[in-house]
Amino acid sequence: MKLLALVLLLSAFSSLTLTEVVNSSSSFKEHCPSFFIPNPENQNDIIIPTIFPGDQYRMICQRWNNDYRFATVYDTERRIPVYSAYTFSKEGNTKKSNEWKIEPQLENIKEYKEKREMIDSPTDEETVRNIINQAVDIDYKDSNYTRGHVFPRLFAVSQSQAESTYTLTNIAPQTEHSNGEWERQVEKKMRGEIKNSCKLDQNYPVYIVTGVVPGKKWLPLKGKGREKKEGINIPSHFWSAFCCTNKKYITGRISRAYIAEQENFNVQNLTIDDLNKQLTELYGQDFSVFPGLKLRK
Repeated sequence: MKLLALVLLLSAFSSLTLTEVVNSSSSFKEHCPSFFIPNPENQNDIIIPTIFPGDQYRMICQRWNNDYRFATVYDTERRIPVYSAYTFSKEGNTKKSNEWKIEPQLENIKEYKEKREMIDSPTDEETVRNIINQAVDIDYKDSNYTRGHVFPRLFAVSQSQAESTYTLTNIAPQTEHSNGEWERQVEKKMRGEIKNSCKLDQNYPVYIVTGVVPGKKWLPLKGKGREKKEGINIPSHFWSAFCCTNKKYITGRISRAYIAEQENFNVQNLTIDDLNKQLTELYGQDFSVFPGLKLRK
């Protein structure tokens, strides 16, 4: 009987780890819960940022080197993330990668059906032709836009996690100026605030959500038989928010948010409530980064 129970348990666990692209928020919670804040009012629940209705929005438990690295809600029509959610618990000594990846489970390609984690972005003409729900590496070449990380390598705690951020489902077009200023004025500043104010270890991770707001400009899709003028949306804004346990008062929380418009690049430092209000207006529908979580201003 014990052996049968163990077999059933392992079977259930295996079925959980075989799917990276899920179809509901409940599956999202089930497959990659560690990247979202536990609900303080319900220990069996976690708090997930708003997921917009519609088949174009796909939830991805980003898997690389046999482990889940972060979570993304991806827009397959605009071919950019809505946001990526990740945690930060320690500084990592990581290197940049030149290997750009894609999520095979977003595509209806026979050879991709059994792929269980991100793969290298294809370069052969026949395969590229069939990549329709996401960008591939050649789409960004000679475009005058950089591949802007949503979950940045700067917050990766290991080299494997750093490599996982180089998937094009975690990327949105960003001008070189915007990319550099976002790193300088937001990513580095936020990491400094976290190190100064947050309790940092595996038992008390910092929960971070970073996303983009769709804009009115587009990059075209490239590749024979795949050309499309409105291929990859160029975001009007990038935004980020974090929530952590107070370093001095373990029962308290600290949270902060940032948003910047790409074109003029004027960073705003906000409360979570103020960010939610701005994003609701910009998205044209209700949006909350940490819905239901009580935060002090």
